[in-house]
Amino acid sequence: MSTSKPFPVSDPTDSFWHSESDSFIYTRTTSDLPTETDVLIVGAGYAGAASAYWLYKQSQTCSLDVLMLEARTVCSGATGRNGGHLKPDYYREYLKFERLYGQKGAAEIGNFEHEHISAIKNVVEDLNIDCDLVLTRACNVHLTEGAVDGCIKAIDALKKNPYSTILDDIQVLEENNARVVSQFPTSSLAVTFTAGHLWPYKFVKGLLQFCLEKGLNLQTNTCVENIETLEDGFHLIRTARGSVKARKIILATNAYTSAIAPEFDDRIVPVKGTCSHIKFAADNEYTPYLNYTYGICRDFSEHEYLINRPDGSIVVGGAKPFYLKDKDSWYKNVDDASLFKADIKGWYNTFMQNNFSSWKGTKTEVDYLWTGILGYSVDALPWVGEVPNQKNKFVLAGFHGHGMPRVFLSAKAISEMILRGVAVGSTDLPQPFMLTEDRLKRARNNILEETGYYTYQKL
Repeated sequence: MSTSKPFPVSDPTDSFWHSESDSFIYTRTTSDLPTETDVLIVGAGYAGAASAYWLYKQSQTCSLDVLMLEARTVCSGATGRNGGHLKPDYYREYLKFERLYGQKGAAEIGNFEHEHISAIKNVVEDLNIDCDLVLTRACNVHLTEGAVDGCIKAIDALKKNPYSTILDDIQVLEENNARVVSQFPTSSLAVTFTAGHLWPYKFVKGLLQFCLEKGLNLQTNTCVENIETLEDGFHLIRTARGSVKARKIILATNAYTSAIAPEFDDRIVPVKGTCSHIKFAADNEYTPYLNYTYGICRDFSEHEYLINRPDGSIVVGGAKPFYLKDKDSWYKNVDDASLFKADIKGWYNTFMQNNFSSWKGTKTEVDYLWTGILGYSVDALPWVGEVPNQKNKFVLAGFHGHGMPRVFLSAKAISEMILRGVAVGSTDLPQPFMLTEDRLKRARNNILEETGYYTYQKL
């Protein structure tokens, strides 16, 4: 399924992150929409919640009306359907970033992602958010000659970068050391670094509860259909429930951005992915536990991601070989109400036993398998800032399946732009994230190449 306007579909597949019944997802602060607001945020996922949080956190000396409109329910989009990782990516894209943005620009990205670990730890503790946050280390295992070679080249280049602040956090393990530490017997190279994992929906809920106490008006099941800029500089936001005038607007809409901001057509592209939750069978004699989160790296951009949750269960996603050849099933596809046709559930039923030495002999089963829509950016980086030539219209979107270590502090930058009136270049954002007119003009869509689609066609 593809659509010219990527609006969210109804009745998405059931994600594990919404497995606990919770009426909060249907929140409507007021029975009717207000007719006017200072700031209107479109989207009640991670980006929308983080934007509202920083607006209230940084505007303590003044009154601010903030309205949030969500097309479906709270955190029903990519955030509520991801793998639960809080995992920076220091090196897998490093060589490309250095080629495009130089050593300084490439280092800014890695440093910024690393800062998210302490920033999210601090806000979870400050707001006392019960979201199963665990700080640990990530372990990337490399399983093919191409993956090993790419890793070594990237880390060698990163070591020469004088602007990087994260080198001391990276450990490289080879041969038997890699296999023993990772518990992945087919890996000849493993890389570890600080990371974390959490329950994404509960984290977003905690941010929104703080904002609701500060005065946020949250309206779920209220899809924004159109945005019009008026002569007085206000924006008119149209929904089936009525229209709202807003002084400023934040599009925290990720994959769905181009539906209401056509300038992002073929800049932010919907891409369908899949994830699963694996639990132990009742008759297991023991329950192994992995201390790391994982990235399982193969060639052709094939990559799986995994966390071992505090309750012993596993969340793992990826499975690209099962659907990548069928472009229509994933590329520019917003249908997260259906699963892929392949037997991905069967693949994950025995995934742990087939790959990890400590899981041999265990019995597992997949109790949740779901799909979600990622907002792929054509240059693999988010778009953050004010839309060129459209004053007071801001975008925080296109996180390319890697939003957890990028969204929170990007939202802080958006808040500073709105409250202080500063330009995006005066924030602490990495320069490559910044939304500029030149970047919009130069962007070229190479998502099919980057995902390995054409390579799989030849196999």
